[in-house]
Amino acid sequence: MKKFVVIYLVFAVSGCNKKVVTSESGNATDSVYTNIFMVQAGWDIYTGGVYRYGPSIIENDDGSIDAWFAAPGGTLGDRVLFYDEAGAQTAVALNDAVSAAQKFTAGEPFYAIAVACPNWVSTNSSLTLNLYRWKSNYTSTVASAPLATMVYSNYQDNQNLLIASDEKFSAGTYVWVLSDPSGTAGVWKKEGAMNNAVSFKNGEVVTGSYQAFLLLNPSSGVQYWDQASYMRSTDGGKKWSAEEMVLKPTEGSRDQFSVCDPGVVKYNGYYYTGYTSTEDERGVFNHAYVARSTSPNGPWEKWNGTAWGGNPQPVITFSGDADAWGAGEPCMVVNNDTLFFYYSWNGPATTETRVATASAADADWPAHLTLHGTAVNKTAIGGSDHCDIKYRDDLKKYYAIHTASRLTADSYIVLWESSDGLSFNKISEIRNGLKPYLHNCGWSGDERGHINPEKQQYLSYAYGPNWANWNTMWHPVTFK
Repeated sequence: MKKFVVIYLVFAVSGCNKKVVTSESGNATDSVYTNIFMVQAGWDIYTGGVYRYGPSIIENDDGSIDAWFAAPGGTLGDRVLFYDEAGAQTAVALNDAVSAAQKFTAGEPFYAIAVACPNWVSTNSSLTLNLYRWKSNYTSTVASAPLATMVYSNYQDNQNLLIASDEKFSAGTYVWVLSDPSGTAGVWKKEGAMNNAVSFKNGEVVTGSYQAFLLLNPSSGVQYWDQASYMRSTDGGKKWSAEEMVLKPTEGSRDQFSVCDPGVVKYNGYYYTGYTSTEDERGVFNHAYVARSTSPNGPWEKWNGTAWGGNPQPVITFSGDADAWGAGEPCMVVNNDTLFFYYSWNGPATTETRVATASAADADWPAHLTLHGTAVNKTAIGGSDHCDIKYRDDLKKYYAIHTASRLTADSYIVLWESSDGLSFNKISEIRNGLKPYLHNCGWSGDERGHINPEKQQYLSYAYGPNWANWNTMWHPVTFK
């Protein structure tokens, strides 16, 4: 017999004379339970060693589930990899006269070869990167004159070292060589063999593959922090489709550092996702953006300030302290032909969720948002994070959840309620049956962000004590 741990979340009922009293733990203290939902014992849907957090969950009419998450970033540009992304990663130190090299074959002209190099956070490490056209063997190749040479003095930790040509290098077989190391220079390597590349150390073939890649077209080849992933389940979250990275930064634009915190609704034939990005390399002074697609996995058109597509521009621009976290972490609800756009607005000493509205019939609604200010003021709640907000038609109320004391052993979830979607009151704290060290929770609703208590619903969050190494939890939610 399965054992289920349940958490009782108590909602007010309009027109009901029964009063339900809640304790600080969020458990009902009255003997009469009315309109309570229970969070059953769940399971991990991600254990991959990094993270998938801030879920946005749509349950479709046919019972299938679409879910989007914040996922680790990647590298800008159209790339051809010479390593197995799924392979275990190690850093290879290049000391004194040690060299690393890789023979590779390019099937088409390319803009640049890039090699990922750690230096163990030093400020005085240097390497020389050479590119050769392949001769009959390794010795003959490196004895010839290089096609190009770049010296990287005091390169940054984990920098992608590039040799590039605006005129492009022709298709063919080449060798890149890292030489003349100083400081604590090194190169990243992945386990696994590749058909299009062979790696060398001091001229001898080694197992695994150095982390190098081609950039087919002009690009910086720099890494970005986050992107949005997508999965689908048809059995209540037990099995999921192969994960897809569906929304990424646009190089050379205001969102090129990160696409994070997706929040999705669907109406009028489009999926709309809000997301967070910044132009500050410190990860502060964030803004909120929006993109749309006719499919849950893209392609996506980003709002450019006046229309859909092209160079992305924020729909909410943070105007507070330059050192504050800023605005972002959006979620949306469509109700009575009004789009409610909720977003975090976090200053140095304030933690808020604010709200803006627009006509859902307006195809260019990001240009016509009406700002209403603070909807949920979480400033007095330590370690609180973003809200995920849904609407219940049966109660005609909006409900917001967020985590508090996030990333601690005492983390919990807070529940808020609103009659108009513009101003919320805290009604409960939920502390039992949840994983410790949780953060950035989300719950399911239909494509417009409405909860139907007659259908199976779900709660999800990331958790774990080690930074950026979090599992993702999935709980079925039932209503009484």
